[in-house]
Amino acid sequence: MALLQEEMRVQMTAAEIAECLRAPLRNCPDGSLTVCGFSTDTRTIEAGNCFIALKGGNFDGNAYAKQAAEKGASFCVLTAEPAEELPVPYAVAPDEQHAYADLANLYLRKCKKNGLHVIGITGSSGKTTVKDMTAHVLAAKFRTYATSGNHNNHVGVPYTILHMPEQAEAAVIEMGMNHAGEIRFLADIAEPDIAVITNIGTAHIGNLGSQENIFRAKIEMLEEIAERGEGGMLIAPAEDRYLHDNSLMLRGMVRVSYSSRCGADDAELLAENIEETAESTRFTLRYPKDGSIAETVLPMTGQHNVTDALLAVHTGLHLGMTLKECADALRSFVPGAMRSERVQIGNATVIRDYYNANPEAMTAALTAMQTIAGDAVRIAALGNMNELGEFAADRHRTLGGQCRTLTDAAFFCGDNYRDFAEGWGSGETAFAEQQAMIPKLLEEIKKHEGKPMCILVKGSRGVHMEHVCEAVESALRLIPEKG
Repeated sequence: MALLQEEMRVQMTAAEIAECLRAPLRNCPDGSLTVCGFSTDTRTIEAGNCFIALKGGNFDGNAYAKQAAEKGASFCVLTAEPAEELPVPYAVAPDEQHAYADLANLYLRKCKKNGLHVIGITGSSGKTTVKDMTAHVLAAKFRTYATSGNHNNHVGVPYTILHMPEQAEAAVIEMGMNHAGEIRFLADIAEPDIAVITNIGTAHIGNLGSQENIFRAKIEMLEEIAERGEGGMLIAPAEDRYLHDNSLMLRGMVRVSYSSRCGADDAELLAENIEETAESTRFTLRYPKDGSIAETVLPMTGQHNVTDALLAVHTGLHLGMTLKECADALRSFVPGAMRSERVQIGNATVIRDYYNANPEAMTAALTAMQTIAGDAVRIAALGNMNELGEFAADRHRTLGGQCRTLTDAAFFCGDNYRDFAEGWGSGETAFAEQQAMIPKLLEEIKKHEGKPMCILVKGSRGVHMEHVCEAVESALRLIPEKG
């Protein structure tokens, strides 16, 4: 089966909307009016949609209600009375975020009554890859729908749910956060049956203050599951010390299932005989519960990707798939753009990995580069890691130090360039701005012309390392091929 695509077909009556929002209907003598699809953007409004007026720092959706109606919206959800008369029915809710969330939850509950399984994915790093892997595995047996793009916040999760096809049997919902309380809000909307936590790292530690606080924020999903009293489960890697060492507390909320690539005694699913090459990772999956064993090949390199794959397979097993079905599905997985994506240009392999960055993900990418590079020259172009707060200087120094042993040459840019340089041992390749770093990076590449090279480009999304990658790839294409 193929993954289900987003649709704008969710149907709901005006009466259902009003009851959900606890808001009276206006301009609507008949509550049987049915909307088809929900939109927050007048640029994508379709006839019959319900327009939801969201607000942000630089916009107020209420001001676009009449425009939405003129473009075909048949109903509007506002947070203030319209400034001019609306030609369509509407309701006024006190808070647009909660209104959007409540409508999404109403639809989700209808789907769950029809047998929908909801898998919530969160973690400090790797959650998008795990979401994609899990959806890919489940799609081998179930009509599966998953979060697209970066729709993993208070706006993205309702968007994801309200664009879910009604025939979906499994929904894989990614949940991100950078402050306490956000996972709770998202879990209240999505009501996951299975929670997958990829790890407890240090992403956003500047906002949360400590890894312990990050752990507490991530397990808000488990608290929500426990409070619903419908059972539920956590799938987690035994290698993560916060998720493993706190198992007794976690088991007090939900059933806990661990997987492991390091042979943890209490793991229910194991990866063994792991063999990495520059192109792929081969390993054996073993599921002691039923004695099954299956061989698989993941078309990616890096031990962290094996951990991610185990989480995806474990989810499939708990939904009734066989180990062989899961293993076979993994073979055809392809990572998303900007996530360990590789491009071969002449003698150079470019690793595009700038979707996001945090200390754990940076280290994993540098480690994986060792296998990918083989005997090639290893060059890293690293951008700042954001949202580390008071920990930023130390984490950037540490990463600079790692580059001394994991690369042949490293270039750095961003606010913490001096800290990168201190760890690296030289300021000659560290710059505040990309524009200053790129020429020096290209000079290094030119020095190795004709030799095999492996070039890693990684940094937090806000640093826009894609511009560095574009410059690197353009320069590589100008190098004449030998022979």
